[in-house]
Amino acid sequence: MKRHSTDMLALLFGLAFGATGAVFLVHEATGRAVDPAWVSAIGFVVLGCIALAATLLRRPLAPEIDVDVDSEPGVEQS
Repeated sequence: MKRHSTDMLALLFGLAFGATGAVFLVHEATGRAVDPAWVSAIGFVVLGCIALAATLLRRPLAPEIDVDVDSEPGVEQS
């Protein structure tokens, strides 16, 4: 299966709809009011952690360079 890139806009809207649905279910099941500011703050923190993890995991690895410390440039060894 070919791997495709993540559609960030679809991910954001999916998370927003999921959070809205969760708030609705909590309100209907318990009668408690949920402050939208807390929900959005938690959502932004989670998105920031996801972005940080994606950035750190996609970082290219530094190539290994084999350096011979005994030789100097322009000097032949016998």
